[in-house]
Amino acid sequence: MIPLFKIHDPKTLGPLISDLFAKGTITEGEYSDKFEFMLAEYVKNKNTSLVNSCTSALTLAYRLCDLKEGDEVIVTPMTCMATNVPFDSFGVNLVFADIDPNTGNIDPEDVAKKITSKTKAVAAVHWAGQPFDIDAINDIAKSNGLKVVEDAAHALGATYNGRPIGGHSDYTCFSFQAIKHLTTADGGAICSASPLDDERIKKLRWFGLDRKFTAKTGRSRWEQDITECGYKFHMNNLNALIGIEQMKHVEDLIGKHKFNSKFYDNHINNSKVKKMTRDPKSESSSWIYSVLVDDREDFKKYLADCGISSDVVHVRNDIYSVFKKYGKSNLPGCDEFCSKMINIPVGWWLTEEDRNKIVSVVNEY
Repeated sequence: MIPLFKIHDPKTLGPLISDLFAKGTITEGEYSDKFEFMLAEYVKNKNTSLVNSCTSALTLAYRLCDLKEGDEVIVTPMTCMATNVPFDSFGVNLVFADIDPNTGNIDPEDVAKKITSKTKAVAAVHWAGQPFDIDAINDIAKSNGLKVVEDAAHALGATYNGRPIGGHSDYTCFSFQAIKHLTTADGGAICSASPLDDERIKKLRWFGLDRKFTAKTGRSRWEQDITECGYKFHMNNLNALIGIEQMKHVEDLIGKHKFNSKFYDNHINNSKVKKMTRDPKSESSSWIYSVLVDDREDFKKYLADCGISSDVVHVRNDIYSVFKKYGKSNLPGCDEFCSKMINIPVGWWLTEEDRNKIVSVVNEY
């Protein structure tokens, strides 16, 4: 069976992890500092902070949006629940905007329609690694005094207007969970537009304390004051060490995702299998490859019978009981997308034989 996901093993971790344990420096330290620097260089944003998950990154982003109880946040329904679950602790009301069924991404026109005097932020995902219309969303947000949070869990390595995802909006959050392009077993990062926000994030990720306090002042870190309660969200050296080794392969890994995706774009030709629309302003990181099929279950069974894995990966968030309190929204684009969407293998592990087989099987459906 050709898998939908596979974890990359850099083959170098064994002795490095043993050495780390021998040093006894598993917590945050030199390796997390190094990985943070490498990631900042990769996304071309110095205001980059490592955390222990993308959910933690999103929580910090929402915290910096200065949300108050009763505020409204416009969100996408088509995402992992991790995008929207953290809002519950802020006491805000979620307003689901529709998506474009041709991309899976949030619809800027519907976002604009749903802004009220209570709206404080917009949170949207780059579905499958294809950037949403960042210019349109940021223009709407700027005109209305709103913050924008990009959930880029799918989008490490994607570009928009020739620049890497990670520096276009107020906050951008990445995931290094097990099956992402780059994995640290679990982990994440948050990029911000402001150095002051990044400084605040680096305190909030560790209870509200500055881990660099001693280096900056020459005094014990326990002498510093906590002026704002934070979390235990930092990334440890063990996860960071995995990230460092994975970073050595990231260009090759993501490059293969992109190559396979473009191969499908050019060679899948079946009127019963609709491909996603590409935006010429952007390049997808192609974490997954979504197609729309009228009879999804039949297509999924057909692929399985041919030895090809497939799955929806995520489901629309507005079906979960926890979100029912925000009321039912009219989301025709989401209705269409969610009734037909399925993902086929596109990752770095595909051989030329796998790639050709997938195209042939899809075209023969």
